[in-house]
Amino acid sequence: MGVPLLIQLPKEAFCMKTRYMIIKEYAKVYKKARKKQKTEILDLLTGMLSMSRNYIAYLLRNTGKIVSRKGNIIVISDPTKNNLSKRGRKKVYGEEVLSVLKIIWRISGYISSKHLVWYIHSNQDILFKQPKIKEKLTPEIKWKLLKISASTIDRLLKSYRDKVKFDRRKGRNPYSSNLKKSIKVESIFDKPKVLGYVEVDLVHHSGASQRGEFIYTLTCTEITTGWTELEVLKNKAMIWTARALENIFKRLPMDVKILHSDNGSEFLNAHIQRICRDKGIEMSRSRPYKKNDSAYVESKNWSMVRAYTGWLRYDTEEEFKILRRLLRLVSLRNNLFIPQMKVKERERVGRKVIKRYDIDTPLNRVLRSEGVSEEKKEELWKLRSEIDIVELSQEIERLQEELYKAYKRKSRRRV
Repeated sequence: MGVPLLIQLPKEAFCMKTRYMIIKEYAKVYKKARKKQKTEILDLLTGMLSMSRNYIAYLLRNTGKIVSRKGNIIVISDPTKNNLSKRGRKKVYGEEVLSVLKIIWRISGYISSKHLVWYIHSNQDILFKQPKIKEKLTPEIKWKLLKISASTIDRLLKSYRDKVKFDRRKGRNPYSSNLKKSIKVESIFDKPKVLGYVEVDLVHHSGASQRGEFIYTLTCTEITTGWTELEVLKNKAMIWTARALENIFKRLPMDVKILHSDNGSEFLNAHIQRICRDKGIEMSRSRPYKKNDSAYVESKNWSMVRAYTGWLRYDTEEEFKILRRLLRLVSLRNNLFIPQMKVKERERVGRKVIKRYDIDTPLNRVLRSEGVSEEKKEELWKLRSEIDIVELSQEIERLQEELYKAYKRKSRRRV
């Protein structure tokens, strides 16, 4: 018996169902064939179906084979795709969990999976009452959301993350004086971890060119709690910087003890020094060209400013007003609801340094601090309970769109 030779077809030429049908037909011939003919059949099917030779031989041997016979009942083997057992564990977290997880991730502002696990646990009293979540929530889904791990979240959200396009269209002044020399230099290793130690920095919204005047954002971070306040400046003139700092000092839940900045003239000047002296605040500065000496505030420049405004140039009154509203809401969401990681322990094992983190919201760290008054703590907790987290997130997204539209209108006018 001869077997016709065929050219090798593309792998996509047959679907799996068609391949199994072809194998089923050849199985009848294969079982009656001699060794040489079996080799020819295997050569033919391997080239034609683009499948493993050993697997094809297994299917040809076992298709139609009598597995068991009991009385009049005969069980015949049919190892096709539909009849093969599906190996591995069954999915625990299905589409119903993913649909709720997507909503929560968006409300959180697309934070990382490790932060999201903690975010769900700490804000479940608010999140699970939201209409969009509540209508999809069952006791089983709720239990799964509270049990889910960071790695599982990464796996579930992988394809969704690829689709979510974070819009990045929101595309050294040398100074030396006696004043500067009078302010002590403090590196990242010298910082005292005391409540009230704040780092400040300016974010430039200058776009590609730093010519002319443009808007700045002043970022202020308290290093022990992670509490961060943002203030928008029309430019970095001394008067605006001083006024922004005074507004931030009023909003911070704790008294400021140390103010740490870089070597910019917007902070190292007689006016700011006088304000600090009057309030009993000590000043310190980073080493020149060592951004890591202000590591806490530098990280917030990205996660709380650039992530929402991007790198476009903002220099109009309309953009200033939108930015002021937007960044105030960003501060509220990050301080009251978004968990932040802080290194609590470092251990060197050989060449590796193992870090262990504490993850919590700035609000909870403030509530545990002894240096904050009970009255202030009650005020902050009341504020958190009054804010609708979904409405807050939606308003942030709306203001981001409004800011970009204002930028586009300005660009068209200037062309």
